[in-house]
Amino acid sequence: MSSLTVYHQSSPEHPNKLLTHAEDIASTLAVIGVQFAQIPVQQPVTAGTARDEVLAASRVQVDQLMSAHGYASAEVLSLCDERGEGSELARGLRQEQVCQPAHLHYYLAGRGLLALHSGEYVYSLLCEKNDLVALPAGVAHWFDAGEHPRFAMLRLFDQAQVPVFTPVEGDFATKFAGLDEC
Repeated sequence: MSSLTVYHQSSPEHPNKLLTHAEDIASTLAVIGVQFAQIPVQQPVTAGTARDEVLAASRVQVDQLMSAHGYASAEVLSLCDERGEGSELARGLRQEQVCQPAHLHYYLAGRGLLALHSGEYVYSLLCEKNDLVALPAGVAHWFDAGEHPRFAMLRLFDQAQVPVFTPVEGDFATKFAGLDEC
């Protein structure tokens, strides 16, 4: 079940709010310009499936999302690390970063914790299959897939090339609970 935990940046160990109803999550995130919805995945995929296979299985839905939201490119992030060996992808996503164009995350399999840093607050969104999150340009965020990452997600962008994500200096993200601590 998806959930949203809201923290003040000065107290990462004490959440201000915990929400588990999709409508409450959507209305809370809307205040910071983030859209949240749950849209059933039409063609199931497995975490760790290769990029081309995920795109082929999800082509109809990807095309619908790209058309409906005006996006021009898609990126697949898919990882299944049952042994906990770690991966460069998982470590890179755990770093707070900013992406200048608006973009959309659509979770096709597994789960992960998408944390958004907006103003003085951190919004930790536990995302699962069927969750769709539209992020405005420039919102600082990170994604934690836990010690044994298992997820497949699409990221859609409003430009033809997948943009560069710019890391935010410091270790701010490490102060907040990760997926395994939720």
